[in-house]
Amino acid sequence: MQKTIIGIIVTTLLLYIWGFVYWGVSTLPYSAWQQTPDDEAAQEMLIEHFPESGTYFIPGMNNDPDIRAALYANGPTGFVHIRHGGSAETDPTTMIAGFLLNLAVVILLVAFFKAAGAREFRDFARLSLAAGAVAVVAIDVGDMIWWQIPVEWKIWQLVYDFSLWLIAGHLLGIFMKQPPLAAENQSS
Repeated sequence: MQKTIIGIIVTTLLLYIWGFVYWGVSTLPYSAWQQTPDDEAAQEMLIEHFPESGTYFIPGMNNDPDIRAALYANGPTGFVHIRHGGSAETDPTTMIAGFLLNLAVVILLVAFFKAAGAREFRDFARLSLAAGAVAVVAIDVGDMIWWQIPVEWKIWQLVYDFSLWLIAGHLLGIFMKQPPLAAENQSS
């Protein structure tokens, strides 16, 4: 149990560092983003057309169905997340919440491995590979299909999400694997 707790702590810390490197140090994921010609003017437009914080899909579902169909056919369409009010670019609350998210993911992964009966390192590697593949296809590819999130942006999230599963699974496998003798004794 002590090795598992150490594994949770080490894995959570390394995932946090990996997230910092992937999203904070590397600028590669952001190569998929477009830039407005005038961010200040764009912010003013956002305030004018999106009066409340929240998620908007344009054309909105509250339009008459025929009007919505015409607006959709004519385009453009958009999926916009707005948060009014400023904050620090690297808000400490977000950083703490991200760390706690990693901790929750690692704890749930430990529970998953225990429920699946993982014992050998290869069990952890295979399970993290399979679960990671299912997760990114269901979530990231699903976002590309159902919410029309551009592939150029979503692929960077997919790569990160899949790497998170692999890193976590392999690290936890190092800490949670059981010696061959212990595995044999438990199966009897």
